[in-house]
Amino acid sequence: MSFTTEVPWPSLWKFAQFAYIAEQYGYRYTGLDPELQDSGTPFFVFRRLPDARERATRTRERYPDAPEDGRLPGMRAWPVPVLTLPKAQSEVKLLHARIAIDYYGALGRQRMRPWLIGIPVLFLLFLLVNGELHATGLRVAAGMVAALLIALAASRIFARRRRAAHERLLERSGIRWPP
Repeated sequence: MSFTTEVPWPSLWKFAQFAYIAEQYGYRYTGLDPELQDSGTPFFVFRRLPDARERATRTRERYPDAPEDGRLPGMRAWPVPVLTLPKAQSEVKLLHARIAIDYYGALGRQRMRPWLIGIPVLFLLFLLVNGELHATGLRVAAGMVAALLIALAASRIFARRRRAAHERLLERSGIRWPP
């Protein structure tokens, strides 16, 4: 049995903490959902472990207040933000690396052509609608288009570098990802 989710938080680190907690209850993060790979949004899969029932029972005994805003496995007490305890830090860090590799890989597969065509066309339409289609307006729009395209390219470079750093971390830990 498996469950699919997208990242519900603006932070991959929070999602890694969630994955760690889910593992304590018997669900392991296994990567991106291959069926939803072309959806434009990365969806992540958690699979039920064979010993899920025993893990969940053991975790519920150790953390009986967790469902009612109590302490979560491997985390400090509730008041937001949830912070990882030192004993769980290394596992959460490795989960974060696996999730980030999948996330940045999914972003890297997104097509750039719509952005490269869409941004300039959008600015031209904006100038046309507002009656600013003259030399000064075109120069300003060209500068803004160039700035946006440079920012887009820089974000792709940043994502590639972050992904490579996470791959090195997993390699040093002896984890092959994606499996």
